[in-house]
Amino acid sequence: MTSRTPTLAALLIAAPLLGTQAHSQVVNIKDGGFTFTFGGQINRGILFADDGVESNQFSVDNDNSSTRLRAQAEYDFGDYAVGAIIEYEFEFSSSNSVSQLNSDISSSVSNERKFELYTNTPFGNFAYGQGDTASNGVSEVDLSGTSLGNYSDVGLIAGGQLFRTPSGALSTSDVGDFFSNFDGLSRIERFRYDTPEFLNGFVASVSFGEDSRNDIALRYNAKLGDIRVSAAGAFAETETADRVSGSISAFHDPTGFNVTFATGADDLDNSNRDPGFNYIKFGYQTDKLIKAGTTSFAIDYYDGQDQGVLGSSSESVSFFAVQKVDKLNTEFYAGYRTFDVSTPSTDFQDIDVVLVGARFRF
Repeated sequence: MTSRTPTLAALLIAAPLLGTQAHSQVVNIKDGGFTFTFGGQINRGILFADDGVESNQFSVDNDNSSTRLRAQAEYDFGDYAVGAIIEYEFEFSSSNSVSQLNSDISSSVSNERKFELYTNTPFGNFAYGQGDTASNGVSEVDLSGTSLGNYSDVGLIAGGQLFRTPSGALSTSDVGDFFSNFDGLSRIERFRYDTPEFLNGFVASVSFGEDSRNDIALRYNAKLGDIRVSAAGAFAETETADRVSGSISAFHDPTGFNVTFATGADDLDNSNRDPGFNYIKFGYQTDKLIKAGTTSFAIDYYDGQDQGVLGSSSESVSFFAVQKVDKLNTEFYAGYRTFDVSTPSTDFQDIDVVLVGARFRF
């Protein structure tokens, strides 16, 4: 009887051949029920920032979708599958970290994004290890095609930039202190279960994580006539707060017009603050402007409160464009964002940023 398990010789022979494919994973091996893929992306940009007193330029890794590598192995047998995923990000001068005082973070920061085992069954999917919690991504549902430039986590492109006081002095407060999208519990060590799809588009999820971080989420994806709709919402708890967040995005296929809304808030156990945010985006996408690939435009508005300190107000507006070049497996992006923050004691000077860059996937 012939074994379906791939031999080492088969892997060594197939890897260099499949690695020459232009627009797929670097390695994509299939042998019987076994599949192994390896790939990743590089996302580099130039960030121009004006804090009201001085202007600076930074070479950055765009933290909206960081540079990373990913390997996945899976064995399918009928309606069941078992597998493992390892994913690491490698950022040189993250856009979320550079600042007026730290303009060149030349060393790479390596973060474990996923290190998990999973099982897919007709009764739902199970995962264990470092990976997405049930609530991760629920406030980031976005069909606009411009998430490389603008989406609900508005601070990632300039999170380390320090605000200046009205007198022009650098404060100790940065963009990241006042702009959050309250997106669930991110990626942690957890056990997660996802139900099969039910009621024509719904999937429910639950996860139990380290340090009493637990959550439950509901997602929906469907096409209603000419409109594609995606939505998600979640409740998450930690040792210090309860979090509710969610988002919805709708895309009209005949015209390319789309709209996205996101919201979230924390109920802090030992604070009078009620931090939260609302976010709205209007977009347009077309494949008729440039033959190389789709072109996406979007303008957004972010409104936050009580983040950082009690009584704070944080607002942001941006415009971004993203151009796909299908043959290069690359997306080019460019846009502008402004950050406006005030607290009961200080009305900080605005920070204006321009980000241009490209993401190449392999």
